[in-house]
Amino acid sequence: MAEGVKKCIHINGLDYACQFYGQDASLPYLLMLHGFMGDGRGFSHLVNDLTKSCNPITIDLLGHGQTDKPVDPETYREKEQVDHLVALVNKIDKSPLFLYGYSMGGRLALKTAQAAPNLFSGLILESTNPGLSDKKERAIRRDTDKERASSIKNDFLAFLEKWEALPLFSSPAGLNSELSELYKQIHAEQEPEAMAAAICGFSPGSMKPVTKKTQNYYHPVLLIAGSGDQKYVTINKNMEQLFPKARLSILRAGHRVHMDNPDALGAEINTFIEQNS
Repeated sequence: MAEGVKKCIHINGLDYACQFYGQDASLPYLLMLHGFMGDGRGFSHLVNDLTKSCNPITIDLLGHGQTDKPVDPETYREKEQVDHLVALVNKIDKSPLFLYGYSMGGRLALKTAQAAPNLFSGLILESTNPGLSDKKERAIRRDTDKERASSIKNDFLAFLEKWEALPLFSSPAGLNSELSELYKQIHAEQEPEAMAAAICGFSPGSMKPVTKKTQNYYHPVLLIAGSGDQKYVTINKNMEQLFPKARLSILRAGHRVHMDNPDALGAEINTFIEQNS
């Protein structure tokens, strides 16, 4: 696994842990946002390949990894996290900058690009949902995530067992045992109280959906979905219509494309950045 330069960035009274990879000032930068219960280590197997086209930057999102871990769900609301990320990008002060997000991190990347579109030369979304348009569906999801939060606080290890067994994470490409063990380790090392707050505060049920009428990002967009994740293939086919410069790539993988098929994903990202730099 690659080693990066660790930096702590102070935003609104909270410390965010970042890793900076690559030292080529002639290349653009890529800020990478992980999913729920992950942290920047989940991308460490990708960064060597990505330095062909960019200087990757990974971040532990609020409540995760080495970043501060508030336990109030209000701290994790959409507006607060977007504001933090915009402030962090301005502090990093790297340009041109591309933004990449997976799953929960993809939702945050999408909303951040909507809030500050001119900060990013391109947007890459892996297994991302732009939000639930139906009010009843949003209410059901909020209730589901409250139940998950209770499970996390009551018995975190039992929750992790059920989470890892979700059909969502199966893959037609098979699972890399080394990466699977790394993911399990990352999950187990998270703080349960913070994870419970995060899943409630930044639930898709509390997120305002991005629609054709509300979207305002006109730079290039790369959408990525796993062929075995039919729910998100459909979501991303619909999402492709939201952006004037979007392209959808369906790779042989499940929900975690970056884990199931990292070589193909790395090639897609490198091509996208090279074509749009």
